[in-house]
Amino acid sequence: MPTIAIVDGVRIVLYPKDHLPPHLHAIFAGFEAQISIATGDTLQGSLPRDKAKSIRAWLLAHQGEVAHIWEELRAGRFGGGMIE
Repeated sequence: MPTIAIVDGVRIVLYPKDHLPPHLHAIFAGFEAQISIATGDTLQGSLPRDKAKSIRAWLLAHQGEVAHIWEELRAGRFGGGMIE
């Protein structure tokens, strides 16, 4: 479960071989949300409102990178690293 970023204290995680649709897991202080990479919509779970807003803004700025990592991770080619 690679952590690909930490945004406003929220850990952004992708799981190898995770189910579709492509999504990330945002984890913060007992909260966890699954967020669509394509739309930024929360698919499951929740985050505090201010944290969810920060994650959506970050995802909008890094959507291509996150989608690429999702594909590489599922194909077994992700070498690690974090998005700044």
